[in-house]
Amino acid sequence: MDNLCQCESRLSKTAIVIQNRKIADDIYAMVLSAPDLAASTRPGQFFMFMVDGGKDLFLRRPFSVAGISPEAGTVQIIYQITGKGTTQMARWEAGREIDVLGPLGNGFSWDDTIRRVVLVGGGMGIAPLLPLAGELRASGIEVSAFAGAKRMDLFFGLSQWIEYGCQVQIATEDGSGGVRGFVTLPLEEHLKRHFGPSREQSGRQRPDMAQNMLFACGPAPFLQAVTGLCESYQLKAQLSHEERMGCGFGACMGCSIPVKSGDGGLMQKRVCCDGPVFAAGEVIDNG
Repeated sequence: MDNLCQCESRLSKTAIVIQNRKIADDIYAMVLSAPDLAASTRPGQFFMFMVDGGKDLFLRRPFSVAGISPEAGTVQIIYQITGKGTTQMARWEAGREIDVLGPLGNGFSWDDTIRRVVLVGGGMGIAPLLPLAGELRASGIEVSAFAGAKRMDLFFGLSQWIEYGCQVQIATEDGSGGVRGFVTLPLEEHLKRHFGPSREQSGRQRPDMAQNMLFACGPAPFLQAVTGLCESYQLKAQLSHEERMGCGFGACMGCSIPVKSGDGGLMQKRVCCDGPVFAAGEVIDNG
């Protein structure tokens, strides 16, 4: 317990709510004044919020970073109302002071050889891809962005992608916008058109794929489907995994998942500190 308290004390920061507004059906964007966080956070990392001072809701809530502005000293999260904690958060007004742990986890990474990137967000998984798109475009990298949701009124951030100069395609499960079905449908068509044929079709390795990369975030079944497509088209990828967390910095082991080890076996890694970003195919599918 002492180690937990020491870690919390070291990572704990105070942030002030600047704006907290509804941007889609039960989905809110919260902008925080937090110069320390804005200066040290990168796309793919996350924060842990204390919602009610730990009185009734003892565990902190994890939220992906959806916006970073070191110049303004602000960060943004995007969250969906799913329970008691997020219901309380939706009532927070400008000026409220909150306790935040962060930045936590390992973010997305790439090198100077990358020229073309595909972003794929499923549901709330769109959020961490927003600041990533901004950094990629600022580096001159071509970005094609794909977003999927159950219905059209659950989308957010699409205009931001377009402002960055990304090519954007969407899919809805109910057909209310874009392609009807899962976002992996237009994604696969894109891969066929730009990177095909697949390894199964060609029977050969693709050394010309070295300048291409995919980043994705969303529910586990979605990430499994994306992993399969990346393997078929020999596209290297990093996937941000969603998992329930207790402490946020690896002490409680509550978010451990099975991953492949270097010797071909299995080992456990913690999503909060070893992730949440992992290479495609590294995490073992428990489904």
